[in-house]
Amino acid sequence: MSRKKGGHFCWCCGSTRPNERFSGRNHGRHLCRDCARLPAEELAYRQGARDIERLLHDGLYVPRRRRAQFNRFLEHPNARVRDLARRILAEQQRYAEEMRQMRDEEEEALGEWLERRLHEPEEPGAGTSEDAGTTPSNRDRAQDTGDDPGDDDLPF
Repeated sequence: MSRKKGGHFCWCCGSTRPNERFSGRNHGRHLCRDCARLPAEELAYRQGARDIERLLHDGLYVPRRRRAQFNRFLEHPNARVRDLARRILAEQQRYAEEMRQMRDEEEEALGEWLERRLHEPEEPGAGTSEDAGTTPSNRDRAQDTGDDPGDDDLPF
């Protein structure tokens, strides 16, 4: 059995620290003594950045369901949080444009490939087999007449 991890988690610095590193009231706020000394503006920025990161899916984009929630950060009172949200939005739009461009290139390449395959002359002897020209109805007739080899004649 694993031993229970001691200490407490500080949301601001993201580390688990011993209980002694938390003061009485900051213990409940999940804020260690070092982070409690930071200015209120820095704490507000870190909280906003943490909230934005929680909205992102795999750190890449904001899902459609959470866009209204994300748009609140574009009008956040803290200028640094607004700037972070704008940078993430610009990155997301650049990523979406790259994906659109890649999709269009792949569709175009596939269309060209299909066009070549459709207008390509067939090679002689291509697609021939022993059963060429034999339709299922012809095979059924051969079975009815007894012309096909039985299971006893098969080598395996």
